[in-house]
Amino acid sequence: MKKLFLLPLCLLLANLLNAQLSGIGIRPGVSLSTYKLTKEYNDIYDAALRPGASLAAFVEINLGNRFTLQPEIAFTQRGANLSSESSIYWDGPDFGYPADYKVVDYRKKETLNYIDIPLMVEKNFGGGNIGAYVALGPALSFGLNGKGREETTVEFPATDGAVDNQTDRSEYQIEMGSGRYDNYKSFDLSLNAGAGLIFLLENGEIGLDLRYTHGLKNLNVDGLKNRNFLIGVSYMHYIGQ
Repeated sequence: MKKLFLLPLCLLLANLLNAQLSGIGIRPGVSLSTYKLTKEYNDIYDAALRPGASLAAFVEINLGNRFTLQPEIAFTQRGANLSSESSIYWDGPDFGYPADYKVVDYRKKETLNYIDIPLMVEKNFGGGNIGAYVALGPALSFGLNGKGREETTVEFPATDGAVDNQTDRSEYQIEMGSGRYDNYKSFDLSLNAGAGLIFLLENGEIGLDLRYTHGLKNLNVDGLKNRNFLIGVSYMHYIGQ
């Protein structure tokens, strides 16, 4: 059984040793993220995309037959915009308000900071000065920290007998780790899929890159998972030319 596992691993290492480092590059981008909600959460909240920043450095290894291997290291902001369903209400004491208060709207915006290590296999197409590629591969993500903002709207009896309302706002820090009191787990494993256009230059290339990251692990005990879209512009400088 071990031989069956070691054989493809040895073949992969042999191919990498024979492969050629063909370029090094950088990719700034815009991250658009949300959470995959469990059924219980989905009955209470709507999740919308939250914008963030991304910056990646990468190298390209030529595997032959227009296939390349692209290891990367990236800083990526993820998170989500959550808002309560319009038909959901809470009693005031559930949120620390008096008994005659009613919470009629609750919104939460969260930003999580990650260091990502993707390993992408690319297949390149086209010819001339313009090309294209598709890519697939896993990624390891390590959460650093985060921050959030809550907006709570309540209704309560006014002095004239009518109903008044107010919106309270607060900010909080998000701890990420494996400890008991951490808000989210610090490690995530994901599957990445991407595609893009490539514009060839004399000593390098400029790329327009699209990527989707599908988080595989639960962020917390509530079963939230990362979902992320990335739009980036990359520059890679050719090595050995």
